[in-house]
Order: sequence, then structure tokens, then C-alpha cells
Amino acid sequence: MKKRYVAGVGKAVLVVLLGLLLVISCTKKTTEPDDAPVVEITNPVDGSFVSGTVNITADATDDNEVDSVQFYIDDTLRSTSTAEPYTYAWETTGLENSSSHTIYAIAYDAAENESVSETISVIVVIEGILKWRYSTGGDVHSSPAIGADGTIYVGSYNNSLYAINPDGTFKWSYQTGGSVYSSPAIGADGTIYVGSYDNYLYAINPDGTLKWSYETGGSVYSSPAIGADGTIYVGSYDSYLYAINPNGTLKWSYQTGCVVGPSPAIGADGTIYVGSTDSYLYAINPNGTLKWSYQTGGSVYSSPAIGVDGTIYVGSRDNYLYAINPDGTLKWSYQTGSFVISSPAIGVDGTIYVGSYDNYLYAINPNGTLKWSYQTGGYVDSSPAIGADGTIYVGSNDYYLYAIQGLGPLANTPWPMFHHDLKHTGRVD
Repeated sequence: MKKRYVAGVGKAVLVVLLGLLLVISCTKKTTEPDDAPVVEITNPVDGSFVSGTVNITADATDDNEVDSVQFYIDDTLRSTSTAEPYTYAWETTGLENSSSHTIYAIAYDAAENESVSETISVIVVIEGILKWRYSTGGDVHSSPAIGADGTIYVGSYNNSLYAINPDGTFKWSYQTGGSVYSSPAIGADGTIYVGSYDNYLYAINPDGTLKWSYETGGSVYSSPAIGADGTIYVGSYDSYLYAINPNGTLKWSYQTGCVVGPSPAIGADGTIYVGSTDSYLYAINPNGTLKWSYQTGGSVYSSPAIGVDGTIYVGSRDNYLYAINPDGTLKWSYQTGSFVISSPAIGVDGTIYVGSYDNYLYAINPNGTLKWSYQTGGYVDSSPAIGADGTIYVGSNDYYLYAIQGLGPLANTPWPMFHHDLKHTGRVD
């Protein structure tokens, strides 16, 4: 009897164990797996230049709930964020200028699953510090142009065009017969084109030797623009706009009513826009014939900027900034407190930036209304250039070309600077 009882108990225990195993097995089959969270750095972007306090942000998601996000800089844990938005304010002050740093984030969920974001790299810069300066021996009113290899080309009132290496050392100089107020332009083959007060347009090889020169009937104060086919357009004090072939021969010339001091700008359809001291903005067809002209109330020394919709923006000595439609009709005009000789630039949102002799920098909305104005300590007519690494190059009447640390390369806008781009082609791409 006892043996039967023990046997019965054994069977019962076995049944219970089998039942438990079945329950456990079923539970495992019906329970969803807990996946690791997903995390990525959303700011700053990989390869960007940063300065001051940098707000590092991450986007983290999980099938259940994100428990925390840790921020690592140069493989060192800097902060742990436990609630959205996942962010860390990184103070870069005191770090070495142009130093490179890595950033990544690790996200955890409640089950202690983790995932690591992709690593990004940023470069810390200290804005406003002097990187170097180079003395040319004369006033520098020319706006620098920057070659594909980083060489900076700039004219000086000591009659020379200078080529300066990116580290601020002398590369070469070419002496003309007069002051070089004109800003250089760089062709597709690296040829540097620049005007001089000696009446010549010069074409200089990248090694500093003369390729050719073309004599106009007056001083070449204007900065050349380069067409898509390589044609060089430049104004002269003899009242003509010249179109010069890449080999240095005359293609055509167009006579305005007075001095052509401003620099031409070239539209997407090849139309050349240029101002004159006869108060007109001219639109010249690529074959040298007049398309239209628009009369302002004063001399036009400003070089035009061209918007993404083809609108031409130009200043006048009548104190106005003009917006002219591609057909030559007035879109709008905005009155400042003095002469507008500065050449406009266009922001990514279409805002037009221009300086005036009333000491203000103006930001004008695309509809012609004032967005804001900022008062400087003097009249505004200079045109700096911004290199690929964010360096700002600007000349001064103290004889120096300055290289100043900025933040980030040239903006991707319709017309971000004087003569459109770093090579100063003056042409819509």
C-alpha cells in the first residue's frame, strides 16, 4: 500500500512539473522581445565648425521607453539626460582653436539594453581672433578672391596683385603700372584676371607670370566677371563695358553714358548687368546689344546681386537699394540715409544685406520692407571673402590683408558675397 502511494505521489509531481514546463514554454513563446533603443546625434552635424556654447542634441526611441541618454565627447562621458529633449550644453571656451573633437551618444532602456550612435567630428574655432596679417605696402580696397588650392589673391594701391598662401606667407606678386583697386576673378583654368589704374586688364598665370594684358581707354576700377564660356567682362573709366575673349582679344564693347566703375554680374541666361555713373543700370545681351536700361536717381557704383528668381539688386548714390525685375521694370526700392555703394548679398531666406554711407548695415525682406538695421562706426562699403574653413579675409587702408577666424564656410545662398563666389566669377551658376 505504501509503495502504491509513493508511486502515485511521484506521478502527481511529474504531472505538475510537466505542467510548469508547458506554462513556461508558452510564456516564452508569447512574450515579445525587448529591442535596444535607437539613438542619433541631431546637432551639430558631422564636419561642422562650432564655437562658444554648443547645444548637442540627440534623438532616441525605443519600443517601450528610453531610460537615459549619455553624451560622450572624445570618449569621455560628459552628461546623462533622463528626459526629452535629450541635450547637453557643451562649453568650448578655452579649447584650442581649430581643434577636432568627436561626439557620440549611448541610449539605455528600462531593461538596460543599450545602443550607440554614430560618431561625428566637429572643429572648434574661436571667432574673431587674428590668424595672420600680411602687409602689401599700400591700401587694400580690393576684395580677395580664393583659388581652389586656398591661395588668396588681392590687389593693392602699391600697383601690385598679391598671391598669399593660406598660412599668410608670400607666394608671389605681379606689378602693374597703376593702383589695383579691382578685385581679382579666377577662371576655370586658374588664370587670375584683374584691372589696374594703368588702363589695363591683366590675365596672370597661377605661377605669377603674365598671360596677356588688354588696354582699355581708361582706368579699370571695375572687377572682372567671367562668363560660362570663359568670356571676361569688365568696365572702364572710358565709359565702356568690355567683353574679352579668353585669349585676350576683344569680343565686343558697349558704350554707356559715363564711367563704368562697378563690377558686372552675369545672370543665368548670360545677360550682363552693370551700372554706370550716368545713373543707369544696364542689361546687355551676350552678343553685346542692349537688352534694357533702368534709370536710378544717382550714379551706380554698386555691383549687382542676382536672386534665385532673377531679380537684380543694386544700390545707387541716390540713397536707394533697387530691386529690378528681369524685364527691367521696378519691383521695389528701399531708401537708406545715404549713398548705397556697397554690393548686396543675399541670405538663405532671401533677405538682402547691404551697407550704406549712413553707417548702417541693412537687412531688407524680399518684399522690400526693413527687417533690421545695425549701426556701425563708419560707412559700409567693404566686401570680405570667407574661405572654406571659415576664415574671413578682408583688406584695410592700413596696408594689411587680414585673416580672421570665422565660423563655417560661405553660406549656400543665391548670392552670398561680392561677385557671388570665392573665385569672384560674378556669375549665377
